[in-house]
Formats: sequence, structure tokens, C-alpha cells
Amino acid sequence: DLSYADLPYADLYEAGLYEADLYEADLYEADLSGADLSGADLSYADLSGAWLSGADLSGADLTGAYLRGADLTGADLTDAIGLD
Repeated sequence: DLSYADLPYADLYEAGLYEADLYEADLYEADLSGADLSGADLSYADLSGAWLSGADLSGADLTGAYLRGADLTGADLTDAIGLD
């Protein structure tokens, strides 16, 4: 359970965070390139400026997530929730 975690600038390159609870986590400018975030709860998380290139976000809940300036190049967003 990493809900409300304070992880700005964290190096989580290729981290295995499958179905992790990251509700309202602060991941400002974190490196999540290539990370497995499939099925993760990232609702209301601060992902501004985060590197998510090549990350697996399939089935992730991104409801209310703050993604301004995030790099989503090549990220898998299949069935991701909250990207209206």
C-alpha cells in the first residue's frame, strides 16, 4: 500500500508495481519508464513531469491523476480508466 506516498523525483525505472495502491501518491517528476503499473490505482496521484515512457498502464485507474508534462511516449494505456 503506497497510497499517499511522498515519492517526488523517485527512480522507479522498470519497477514492478502491478496492481499497486498509489492513490494520491506524489510522484512528481518520478522516473517510471518501463514500469509495470498495470491494474494500479493511480487515482488523484501527482504524476506531473513524470517519465512514463514505455510503462505498462493497462487497466490502471488514472481518475483525477495530474499528468501535466508527463512523458507517456510508448506507454500502454489499454483499458486505463479516467482518461476522458
